[in-house]
Amino acid sequence: MKRYSIYSALIALCVAGGMSSCVEDEGSGIVTDINKITISGIESQYDCTSYFDTLRIAPTLTFSLDNIPEDKLEYSWFFCYTPDATTGHKHEKISSNRNLEYKMDVAPGSYSLHLQVKDKNTGIKYEASSLVNAGSRFVRGFYLYGDKPDGLVGMDFVSMPAGKDTMVINDIFTNSAQIKGAKDLIFTGHRDNGFNALWAVTNDGQYPVEYSARLEHVDVIPDKTFDSNIYSTLSTVQRPFHLANICPGTWGPQCISLSGNARQRVIITENEIFVCNMSLSEAYGNPINRDNTNTEVLFKPYPVAFYSGALSSVSYVCFFDMTNHCFKKPAHKVLSSATKCAKPTSDSESPFYFDQNNYTPVRQIVYGENGYGNDGRSYALMTDSDGNYYVYSFTAPTAYASDPIKHYARKIDLSVATDFAKASHYAFFSNQMIILYSVGNVLYAYDYNRNDVKSIDMGAEITYLAMEHQSSLTPTDFVVATYSNSEKGIVRKYSIADNVNSIEITPHAREVWKTGLKVVRVLWKYSNY
Repeated sequence: MKRYSIYSALIALCVAGGMSSCVEDEGSGIVTDINKITISGIESQYDCTSYFDTLRIAPTLTFSLDNIPEDKLEYSWFFCYTPDATTGHKHEKISSNRNLEYKMDVAPGSYSLHLQVKDKNTGIKYEASSLVNAGSRFVRGFYLYGDKPDGLVGMDFVSMPAGKDTMVINDIFTNSAQIKGAKDLIFTGHRDNGFNALWAVTNDGQYPVEYSARLEHVDVIPDKTFDSNIYSTLSTVQRPFHLANICPGTWGPQCISLSGNARQRVIITENEIFVCNMSLSEAYGNPINRDNTNTEVLFKPYPVAFYSGALSSVSYVCFFDMTNHCFKKPAHKVLSSATKCAKPTSDSESPFYFDQNNYTPVRQIVYGENGYGNDGRSYALMTDSDGNYYVYSFTAPTAYASDPIKHYARKIDLSVATDFAKASHYAFFSNQMIILYSVGNVLYAYDYNRNDVKSIDMGAEITYLAMEHQSSLTPTDFVVATYSNSEKGIVRKYSIADNVNSIEITPHAREVWKTGLKVVRVLWKYSNY
C-alpha cells in the first residue's frame, strides 16, 4: 500500500505510552476511543492494458476496536489523471462499492487510484492509494494488412505486450475512406520520436494511417497527402506519385532505423527516388534516379534500397536501375545530399557484373531484399530472356567511397527447383544458400548450393511470404500467410535451420494467428508513438 491519511476537523489525537487514539466529546467532556480503520489488500502498483483489462481490487479493512457494520461505511474510488496540457488534472469518482471492478477504457499512461473509506458515525475518512500503469496493446506486435471478403482494405494487430499473452485484435482499421485493393503496408521510424510514418498502399494510391499506440482504432489521416512533401521541378516526375517503398524500414525491437546523426529517409515511388534529412524537415527535392544533374531523364528504380540489415542505422544504400540494367549508388558522400546516381567505380565478372548489359542476354532483376544473417548481406534474383535465373549476394556500401562488396553468383537449376518461374513470392535465408518461394498452395525451400529442394503443401493459397528478423533479431524466422474461402486468413511463423547439410523447417506452434483478411503484408511495429 502506498500511503494512508486520516481526515477530520473535529478530532485531536491523544498519544501517551500505549494509549489508543481518542477524541473528546465537547458536549460532555468525555474522551472516546476512535475505532481506527486500516486498509490493506491494495498493491502499490497495478500494470494493466488499456481498452482491454478490468482492474479488480478487493480491499481488506481492519478496525482498532469493534467491526463497523457495512451500512455505516461509505466507499469512494477515485481515478486521477491528466489527459493533456489543456484540460489539466482530472479527479474522477469511478465507484461507490467496496470491491472495485473498473474497465480500463482509458488511453495508455500512468494514473493514480484512491480509495476513501468514510466512517459515517464520526465523519472520519481513511484513504489508500496506488499507481496504475495502463499499457497499450499497440506498442509491440505485427500489423496484418489485406483485403476483407468484400474487397475493402482491413487491418488486424497481433498484440505482444511485454510480459503478457499474445492476442489478435481484429478490425482495428476504421477505413472511413472505403479504400480497396490492399497492396502493401509501410511503417518506418524510431521507437521514441515523431518521425514515424504508416502508409496503407493500394493498387491505385497510398493513404497515411494513424499509428499512435494510444488509439484503439486507426483510420486514414484526413487532408494529408504523400505529394505535399515533394518539391520537384523536373517535368519528368510523374504525379500523382505511387509509393513503392520507404527506407529505412522498421528494424529490431527498438525500431531504431532512423537513429544516427543524419536521420536520413529514402522514398521510392514507381518512377522516382527521393532523399531527405529528417532532422531538417521532411522535404524532398528533385529525384536522384538520374545519371547527372543536367538531365531530366529518370531511370526506373527497383523498389528496394539495398543496405545492411545488421546495422543499427542506415548511412548509405545502393539501387538497381531497371531501365539500364545496372546496380548504382547515390553520387554524394552524404546520402541525403545526393542529386544523382552513379555506377560503382570498378566492375568485373568475378563473381558477377554490376552492369547486367555485359551478359547476353541481358539480365534483369526479379526480386531483391536485405538479409540479416552473414553481417547483413543483400540479395538479388536475376533472370534473362532465355528463362534462366541467378542469385547474387552482396553487401551494400556504407559510404560513397566504397562499392558494394560482391560475394557470389549462383544459377538456379530449374530441373530441381520445381515451378520456380511460376513463383508468386520469394524470400532469402541469408545464413545459408537457400531461397524460399511459393507457387499456389505449395511452399518450397531450394538450396542452390547443394541443389536440393523441399516442399510443404500449406492447404490454401499462399498470399504472403517473407523472412522475419525484425521482432526477434534472428535470421532463421519467416512468415507465411494463406487464405481460403472456408478458413479465411491464417498467418504462421516458421524457423529454418542453419544447417549446411539439410533443409529443416520447423513451425512455431504458438505463433499461428487467424484473421478474416487475405493478408498481403505482415509488418512489425515497436513504437510508443
